[in-house]
Amino acid sequence: MGKPDTWQPAPDTLNRWGPKPKLRVVEMPPWVGWHVRSEAAQAIRWIETYLTVPTGHRAGQAFQLAAFQKRIVRTLFDSIVTFVSIPAGNGKTTLLSALAIARLVRGDQFVEVDVVATKWDQASILVEQAKRLVETCPAVAEQFVWYAKPGILEYRPTGSRLRAHPARLSSLQGLAPNLAILDEAGFLPDELAEALIARAVKQPDMRIVGIGTPGLESGNLLHRLKREHEDNALPPGVRYLEWSAPDDADVHDRRAWRKANPALAAGFMNIDALAMQAQLMPERTFATYSLGRWVDQASSWLPQTAWESNPLAQAPADGADVVIAVWGTYRRTLSVVGCGLDGTVFHCWAAEAATDDELHRVLDECAARWNVLEVTHLRRIRTAVFAELHRAGLPVEAWPSDADTEATSANELYRAIIDGRVPHDHHELLAEHMRNARARHAVDGSLRLLQPDDGTHADAALAARAAWWRAFVLAEQISVEPPRIY
Repeated sequence: MGKPDTWQPAPDTLNRWGPKPKLRVVEMPPWVGWHVRSEAAQAIRWIETYLTVPTGHRAGQAFQLAAFQKRIVRTLFDSIVTFVSIPAGNGKTTLLSALAIARLVRGDQFVEVDVVATKWDQASILVEQAKRLVETCPAVAEQFVWYAKPGILEYRPTGSRLRAHPARLSSLQGLAPNLAILDEAGFLPDELAEALIARAVKQPDMRIVGIGTPGLESGNLLHRLKREHEDNALPPGVRYLEWSAPDDADVHDRRAWRKANPALAAGFMNIDALAMQAQLMPERTFATYSLGRWVDQASSWLPQTAWESNPLAQAPADGADVVIAVWGTYRRTLSVVGCGLDGTVFHCWAAEAATDDELHRVLDECAARWNVLEVTHLRRIRTAVFAELHRAGLPVEAWPSDADTEATSANELYRAIIDGRVPHDHHELLAEHMRNARARHAVDGSLRLLQPDDGTHADAALAARAAWWRAFVLAEQISVEPPRIY
């Protein structure tokens, strides 16, 4: 018996919201019925079956993913969050555009693929590349809305869309992407990546991929993830992939070029163009953008003996108002430093392989000895410990890592140290970390305090900066004479 005229497809089939013609099973795209082992296998098969290279190397030929591109795709679908560091020119935008299209047409209804970059124009480049790919694909071209809205590509059968967004928290409000793409991830603010990760609970199949090229600032998000990967300290569900030349390789060594640029072996990068760049570009720039190296351009942030020249002062008396700061890596090194509201900095505790129980005990002891107005901490570390302390009533606050706070706090502490206005307990480890800390100077002369790249630690210095600055801010708020900074 035939189906009645009012028959409509089941909710889990390809369907478009609102009035529509009847969609028979025989009209379903063939890939909806594919039997594949995984989401990654589905995406790879669809891209290689239907897409054509639009421009550049192999233009007009079938899209064939290279081995390194397949590795990125498989890692993306095997984890929740994937970050990739790879030199420029290795087809990042084209790969992510193809992935976005494969995700849109898979068959799920109302799929959202969101692209986030430092500026809307940058994010829209990936959307425009996706439009070019769609134009070369007869199997789906007529089912897409290409140019109705700038920065948006719509797949009509399932109400799915690809959208570009600028790197602003307000742009992410209400989003629940199935796939979030962070373009040039190393330049995005931490809080933006965290806001997207927080939305992972909205979609059971949500995946986040951040991809970028090393920049000239080693303190950015991508670089910190590299360090946590090397320390085996990445959180569960987070993966980091990197293609780069060895640190000790000569910039003119073509074997190093091939190690850093898998597109050379795949046949869609011109080695003669790399040779030209190596001759014309400054060595640091070539090593960063074409060899995938993290080149440290930071310098020591304090003149010799500047820290030691400040007055000797003991920790505040029991019961005094203090701020406590905690800084370190995700699972290993930790430093706890305090500051009184008069600007006196004192070392509390540090450990190379700190446990959560040890940190909890140290902070409990601080709370028992002083009137702790705030415990400020690096946002990503020991989240379970700080959540438990917050429930217990301790005033816990994540350090505001926005650019303005980072620059202002570092610059004002620097001025105060140079002027001899930071009394401290002259603890040996704190002095060592102050010497280890690095600073990067902006074009306006301001500086940003960074961890060193040579394997030494500066956790205590960064904790001292955080405690001193928050003590100054709180002293102003409660009308206590703050540490003088002008």
